[in-house]
Amino acid sequence: MMEEQPRKQPRAREITYRVGWKKGKLEVGENNQVTASESAVVFMEKALWLRLLDRYIWRRAPFLPLAAIPYLLIALPLLTFGFVWWMVYMLMRV
Repeated sequence: MMEEQPRKQPRAREITYRVGWKKGKLEVGENNQVTASESAVVFMEKALWLRLLDRYIWRRAPFLPLAAIPYLLIALPLLTFGFVWWMVYMLMRV
């Protein structure tokens, strides 16, 4: 008759995967549950300067009414030109 082979005892193992540009490791425990994972997708997380831009720069300005935006867009180049002209004038006097 055929002898039954003893079943292998479950043991912890590490599985490395790669899906497209994403790769990582999974640690599978003895009960076939994932106990730890490590992903190599660091560049997908936002950098500190991007988080700061999102938080402070690229947010809605609640204090500026919509009617003032066209006037501001007209006045900003004029003010910039006047400031540069004044700086050149001050440098000529030195």
